[in-house]
Amino acid sequence: MNAHQTNRFARELVENALLERGAGSVHTSENGKKLLVAMSMDNKRTVTIQVKAKNKGNWHTSTNEGRPAQTIPTAEDKFWIFVQLGTQPRYWIVPDWWIREILYREHLRYLVENGGHRPVNDSSDHQSVHVAYISEWENRWDALGIF
Repeated sequence: MNAHQTNRFARELVENALLERGAGSVHTSENGKKLLVAMSMDNKRTVTIQVKAKNKGNWHTSTNEGRPAQTIPTAEDKFWIFVQLGTQPRYWIVPDWWIREILYREHLRYLVENGGHRPVNDSSDHQSVHVAYISEWENRWDALGIF
């Protein structure tokens, strides 16, 4: 599978997992990025979900996605779901503010360790997301608050 097929397959897996767990509805929003929009059965809560997929190694994103958390939302409605594909897919359900803070801090740590520069290409905005960054969020479907 190429990257587009991998991501589409992961979104389908997440959509099915949400519906199996009791989401009222799930659809894909084509608003810039392909985001899933999931709603509770009673239509009182809606969340948007960015899906990141991988077959092996780490997930990939941009340093531009990281930002320090100014305040912690009392009712988060944006999430990232990281999917490890395989015979038994694995899922990490992470609040948007939380992963952005981790991405921000990890990039700063990386720069400090490397004298304030990227070792190969200072203009690169690539950032890896390691399982260790998000381990506490594995199978945290409850964080969505829609079931």
